[in-house]
Amino acid sequence: MSNDYGDVDFLVCGPYYSTGTHTIDSFPWDTSVGRIKALLDTEHGRRGFLTKDCMYFAIRSATGNHYIQIDVKVCFRPEMFHWDHFELKYASNSKMIGSMIKPLGLTLDPEGLHIRVKEIEETNFPGSMISVSKNPKDVLRIIRLDLRILDDGFKSQAELYEYLTSSWLFHSGHFVARLAEDSYADRLEDRSVAWTYFVKEWLPQRYPEAQDLQEWYKRTRDAVRQQVFTMFPHIATTYYKKLSTWANEQEEKRLKEMITQAIPSGTDGWKDNFPQPEIFIKHPSPMVSEFPRSVSGDLTPPLTPPLKALRLTDTPDETDDSKTDIYFLSSQCSLKPQEVPLYLECLLRAAPMTCTPRPPPAGMSPEAKLRCLARWTTFDSGTGAPSLTTVPNDSTTETSWVEAVHYGATDDVLVTWAKDMWWPIWVRQSYVNYVGMWKRKFEKEDKKKKAQEQKKREEEEKLSKTDLIVAGDGVVKVEEVC
Repeated sequence: MSNDYGDVDFLVCGPYYSTGTHTIDSFPWDTSVGRIKALLDTEHGRRGFLTKDCMYFAIRSATGNHYIQIDVKVCFRPEMFHWDHFELKYASNSKMIGSMIKPLGLTLDPEGLHIRVKEIEETNFPGSMISVSKNPKDVLRIIRLDLRILDDGFKSQAELYEYLTSSWLFHSGHFVARLAEDSYADRLEDRSVAWTYFVKEWLPQRYPEAQDLQEWYKRTRDAVRQQVFTMFPHIATTYYKKLSTWANEQEEKRLKEMITQAIPSGTDGWKDNFPQPEIFIKHPSPMVSEFPRSVSGDLTPPLTPPLKALRLTDTPDETDDSKTDIYFLSSQCSLKPQEVPLYLECLLRAAPMTCTPRPPPAGMSPEAKLRCLARWTTFDSGTGAPSLTTVPNDSTTETSWVEAVHYGATDDVLVTWAKDMWWPIWVRQSYVNYVGMWKRKFEKEDKKKKAQEQKKREEEEKLSKTDLIVAGDGVVKVEEVC
């Protein structure tokens, strides 16, 4: 029992009387509580209400009218047993270590030791962490302390304090600064006596003057990171990959906001007489069966030549062979928007009305406008220059604006593109929307017609299987024909 009448902690990995592995839900809590109460000869014991992986017991002291609290914590993952033991053995002191190293980019939690990516932690603290180790010895190696804290090597509390403050990561100013925080000071009384005494009395007496804390944080955090990378080289790779991914995400976010603001709002800049792009209809390839090879080995020629893309207003004979590639000229920035052809799907039949582009609905969100702009934009891999595509990009694939910057595009280039090309792109999207609308309408009509025809056939088949026999009394009888 400790000097402050604290509890006695036990860490167990499973019940001796029950084989196999357990989870917090499958563990035999009631049976275990009953057996431990019998072993301790006490009536007082239960499973924790808030801390559900613990059982709490109280036994009467033999020397007075008070009770000794016994805590039994269950570790459900054997691989974490030594780490849990490290956290529980000197619970107050592991909190001291955790508090000491947290401003230096390291975190101790029930899952082990983690290093944090500084640039990420302000906006996504959990996402900034990278697991380093679950071995308590690795923690002590990093903070440069010997193994006495693992081996009960302290004769007094003062000796333990001297041990902790001998670490190269200790700075008294850290705890002084924490005491100045009202929220921290309020919670301090809820902590253990050893922790409270260490922070409020022992440290101020030993270190009366605080040093320049922030500069020390910055300098020491860099040194800690380098030490972790030296001890665990694979962590450096994970660290910089996470940092690179985050940096790209932040740059992509910035570019999207910038480009979205550059897109004209409302009908600003809209004209009813925008030049229309040259439109080609993509006809499906003919369904021709594959013919067997002849005896001489030559392939039998197809019955008809493959169909090519047709202009909306041209006949097949007038189609220029140089303009049959769906993606041709899509990266030629010198062309005017209307000179870059637009390829549309072939409808099942002619629509009853022509397409007349109109401005987008007033409720179209800025995000939707940006997605529309991106669907018709491609980038030159050599310069990053944006250009029009002849067909929209796949809606399930998000355009990477930061990729254009990596290719060489500047902010001014992307802003100018959004300003100048929004309306020509919307005109193209209007034609795609028009085709999509009529395609869905025709498919719905055909489906309805097919269902009606099927119903009619079923009714005719049913009538064909029956004969109407008029009886002598005038009553109509129906007789099934076998």
